[in-house]
Amino acid sequence: MKLLERYIFHRVFVLSVGTLLTTATIAMTTQVLLRVNLLSSTGQSLLTFLELAGLVMPSMFVIVMPFALMIGASQTLSTMNTDSELAVIEASGGSRALIARPILIIAALMSFASLLESNYVEPWANRQIRALIDRASADLFSAAVQSGTFHKIENNLYVSVAEKLPGGRLGGIFLSDQRDEDSDLLYYAKYGTFTETAGRDILVLSDGELHRKEVSSGNVSVIRYATYALDLSLIGGQAGGGGGLKPKEQPTSYLFNPDLEDPYYQHAPQEFRMRIHKRLSEWLYPLVFGFITVYFLGKAHSNRHEQVWSVLTAATIAFLMRGFSFYAIDESATSRLFGILCFAVPLGGIAIFSLLMITNWTFRAPRYLVDQSSRLLSGDEPFLRVLRQWISDLPGTRRKGAQ
Repeated sequence: MKLLERYIFHRVFVLSVGTLLTTATIAMTTQVLLRVNLLSSTGQSLLTFLELAGLVMPSMFVIVMPFALMIGASQTLSTMNTDSELAVIEASGGSRALIARPILIIAALMSFASLLESNYVEPWANRQIRALIDRASADLFSAAVQSGTFHKIENNLYVSVAEKLPGGRLGGIFLSDQRDEDSDLLYYAKYGTFTETAGRDILVLSDGELHRKEVSSGNVSVIRYATYALDLSLIGGQAGGGGGLKPKEQPTSYLFNPDLEDPYYQHAPQEFRMRIHKRLSEWLYPLVFGFITVYFLGKAHSNRHEQVWSVLTAATIAFLMRGFSFYAIDESATSRLFGILCFAVPLGGIAIFSLLMITNWTFRAPRYLVDQSSRLLSGDEPFLRVLRQWISDLPGTRRKGAQ
């Protein structure tokens, strides 16, 4: 790269990475707080919280990367325009490609990193999060013994243990599971013992009852049992999964060729399609945002307010495209059209803005908007007076007032 390209690359890279780390940390904190009740109730160490935070980070990076790149590139190009650096580059014969190349290189690097994270790192991290939550759920019975009160594991899931008996046994176990929309489950057992089978923590309940209530009809069935094995990995996860790996925890190769006996595949095969579309389309958005930013802000603007309108237009288009992608990914589970749009929207955005830059077609905000925003922000006239005049000058308002 040339000296000027290295200069732009360094500024954009530093700002983008700084924004990425800051924003991802905030988003990661919200995800950790969703599980803090379970971890704190079971007396997990600070190291466990840090481990969970690190495992949540990959999924946050994939979402935040495009926005971090846009913020870093927009800030750099806006500052260069204010300092007249873009004008000097254009006056000396520098092309838009000179400015675009370092930004698009960073966008390509982020897209490649996002592709690796979505298809390799994130599924592995989700499996580790599941194992961590499973361990915490198993420890919850010990915490319940210490207080003798009901403990909330997650929404609509509660457990209580009356006492701890000699030999490591538990007495008076009560578990309420209302996570399933179709039925409510109540487990009661006089005794319980922990054991491990095939790497899974199992609670063997003895001399108890299982009450199952159908929500729709209100019918209740009662099953008495001498022994009942309860897989504790099911307690920390969602009901109805059968204890297998969820689609978000499976590698991409498995999503393309799942086991037909997989409980999750039998229950919701559309979830597998949605995950495939998500993993193979989201990595394109750093490139999309890079092209949008370079197109709208890569040219010198002599008017400060015209620069503001370019930033607002670029941000609006980028946010609309990303927002639509979230909707399209969700709908792609059941719609083939939205499955195609998951890829058509980002690829189309890259193609359109590449063509606009190649043809050197420059975006200019309407002069009316630039002039009126200049009047609003100049402070020479009262803000409300200018705003009322602006509204009255709109074409539809002018005709209505004349009538």
